[in-house]
Amino acid sequence: MTTNAHDSPLKLLRERPQFAVEIAEELLGLHLPDFDEAVPYSESATDPEVRDLNCDNVVLCREGGEARMGIVVEVQQGKDKRKQFSWPAYQVNIRHRIGAPVALVVVCPSSSVADWAAEPIDTGHPGFVFRPLVLGPDNYPKLTTVTGTGELAEQMVLGTIVHGGSADIARLVSAASEELAALPVDVAARYADYMLSHLEEGPRSILEALVQKETYPYESKLLADREARGEARGEARGEAKGEVKNAAESLLLVIEARGLHMSTGQRRRIEDCKDLALLKAWLKRAVNAPSVNDIID
Repeated sequence: MTTNAHDSPLKLLRERPQFAVEIAEELLGLHLPDFDEAVPYSESATDPEVRDLNCDNVVLCREGGEARMGIVVEVQQGKDKRKQFSWPAYQVNIRHRIGAPVALVVVCPSSSVADWAAEPIDTGHPGFVFRPLVLGPDNYPKLTTVTGTGELAEQMVLGTIVHGGSADIARLVSAASEELAALPVDVAARYADYMLSHLEEGPRSILEALVQKETYPYESKLLADREARGEARGEARGEAKGEVKNAAESLLLVIEARGLHMSTGQRRRIEDCKDLALLKAWLKRAVNAPSVNDIID
């Protein structure tokens, strides 16, 4: 069974196949031949005489309608010995189908899994050692500079997945949310949902506050559904102590992530605040406010 953390990177690739080219060329330094389009290609590397071989995602780079390069992207969350057999099969099978070179990229949100995935696979054929191209927390960039055009949206969203356990996650989420603002509202909302579906409580609260800001006018379906359920339970009125605590912790996380100076008194005021609406208002201010005084005063 797949998970949101597994499926979200693949949804980004299906939204914009060119993103697979960016992963291979810009992030991993792979030299690609000349091509004039990148289009979705069947993930099914199926040979009916043997067994089904279903890749996570495949993009075909073409020029003048002719295949020039294939890029297979797999998302791997755990160590699975079967992949040592299926990954080379994906590459060889897709290469056979399109009649062009094929590269296989593995995206891993865990450093240990990334190290495992990068190990060379001995196929048993002399001279044929298969080496997957791997992106993980140790080599995926932490993108925090917003372009204002949305051109890094997919890379930033994927970065929040790959670096979900990083101490920099608050800054990454904030930057990604701002980058989404340049996209069409429906696309931005879907991308926000991809992030919300896998983030831990702290950074999720930050993103929830951000997507409701007037400067980022898009609303996530997950957030809307969550708020509706919360109102039904009375949580929207602050009756759930856990939600108040989470809001306070999220606010402190944003302040610390932005490197703002905070006095002992200011920290205590935030920690002691029991007003959920006020904490949420402070959290929204914390994204851009120049000081803690401007956030809570």
